[in-house]
Amino acid sequence: MKANRLTGLPNVPWITADGLDPAKFPIEAPIRQCLDPTSQQFREGCKFLGMMASRGRVDAGIFLLGLLRYYEDDLAVATIIVDCLKNFHDARCVRALVGELHRVPSSNRTRRYLDTVIDTMRLLRVESVRGVFENLAQDTAFSYKMRAKFAAAGDDGRYRKRSSDDPDGV
Repeated sequence: MKANRLTGLPNVPWITADGLDPAKFPIEAPIRQCLDPTSQQFREGCKFLGMMASRGRVDAGIFLLGLLRYYEDDLAVATIIVDCLKNFHDARCVRALVGELHRVPSSNRTRRYLDTVIDTMRLLRVESVRGVFENLAQDTAFSYKMRAKFAAAGDDGRYRKRSSDDPDGV
């Protein structure tokens, strides 16, 4: 009943009968939340941008990629951003995440971040992801443990199921 009243609001196209539509929501509000990485609003802004990207808002995904580059030296903040990129199903996102795997050396301090990068890549519905993991698993620039993680990610059953459900592989 309330949803019907809300859909009649003028100049508010992001409120629909089904609720809030992130694809139509103005991007300025979540971007403002992402200006201070020390606040709780930062995480919420990134999550909302990720949700917008999952609904086809390429601009939200591009902003998240820019945030990743801007905060590349703060792995705690970068982990939040990478986690939100799991909804940005774009080949350029895959390339940016592979770049992170090459840029950040594997160590006890970086393990959580690198695991988040790998997990995010597993969830991306981009045709090339499996091949990327196979190539990474063969790259001797990485340690044996990292190559084993890449091989396991390429063989991930969730990935195969997702690919078989989608006839285009995307």
